[in-house]
Amino acid sequence: MAEAIVFSGEVAVITGAGGGLGRAYAHMLGDRGCRIVVNDVGRPHGDNVPVAQSVVDELRAKGIEAVADDHNAITDGAAIIATALDAFGAVDIVVNNAGIGAGSPMGPNSAEEWQETIDATLQSSITVTGAAWPHLIERGGGRIVMTGSPAMFGASTTIPYSATKSSMYGFTRSVAAAGRRYGISANNIMPSALTRLTKSLPPGPMAQLFADHYPPEDVASFVTWLCHRSCTVSGESFSVGGGRAARVVLSENRGVLVDDQAPESWAAHVDELMSLDEVVFPLSMNDEVTWQAHTLGKSVPAELAPGGPLDWNRKPRP
Repeated sequence: MAEAIVFSGEVAVITGAGGGLGRAYAHMLGDRGCRIVVNDVGRPHGDNVPVAQSVVDELRAKGIEAVADDHNAITDGAAIIATALDAFGAVDIVVNNAGIGAGSPMGPNSAEEWQETIDATLQSSITVTGAAWPHLIERGGGRIVMTGSPAMFGASTTIPYSATKSSMYGFTRSVAAAGRRYGISANNIMPSALTRLTKSLPPGPMAQLFADHYPPEDVASFVTWLCHRSCTVSGESFSVGGGRAARVVLSENRGVLVDDQAPESWAAHVDELMSLDEVVFPLSMNDEVTWQAHTLGKSVPAELAPGGPLDWNRKPRP
């Protein structure tokens, strides 16, 4: 029987938590014992209560300790973390959920659109994570969750969004590596859920699929596990939705070595170059470079040679 996922007053900062996935995270983490900082710059609606405060009111009605924060995660990460410190004296969990959708194909995309998308997802995660970092170290560790997207697999009509969300894969790997010595874990989720973004899809089969099968609460349960002290996973990306989660990895095949620099030599080996009969799964830049050297027949440090730590990643594709 797995350990119960219960928190002991840990402080969770959740960006973009005024609705959708962020709101679902706030409720589930709060229900399980976290104190919550609900960050969102969303405009007031209904009775003119800011969206962050609306979620805080919901949480407090259930007896959950929570505070609202309306600072911009892109530029005011330090202020968001200060809200957590002022209210609760600590920060233990950071869920970088803030982001926007940007739907456009390739072409004369405006620089403003690209920058807005990059800022809302990547820069906000950098800013808030960076502000929390020294406090997580001081606490002896912590949990960080990034938010990517299945758009990482390619989305021709939302290229700025796809490109920015794809960056979360490498960002998470690097943050996890940097945090390992301090007990800080970082993971990236690629959620499928019915949110304000997916509700804006044009009517059709895809929109109906989200409405019928992908409630935000299914993603919230997975994020809650990632945030718990019992979770030892770090540096990973997961496709999550509908009660399913799957590990997402980059892989490469054995590669092709040519004896000359003629372009025709590569063309002659296209089938081998594209083969997926045998692939490996590098978990870091060092893994990838070492694998290159090994396939070239070069000498590599003994601890990284076949049979060393990298070897467990070398699994033939079924």
